[in-house]
Amino acid sequence: MLDKIKDAFTSKQLICTNCGREIEEGERFTANITMPSEKDMLVSRLDNAIARTANSVFCERCQ
Repeated sequence: MLDKIKDAFTSKQLICTNCGREIEEGERFTANITMPSEKDMLVSRLDNAIARTANSVFCERCQ
């Protein structure tokens, strides 16, 4: 349980689905996310929520 709480507050790497490059802080990107149900709505850092739920993530070059 403690590990899950720690994970919610640490940064996750966002990797471009197309080219595999890591998306850096301050860089623009596009994420395709399916709207979760109210029960499954994530509350955490934005990068964690995107890393766990995004169907795809594209860096600015691959958009």
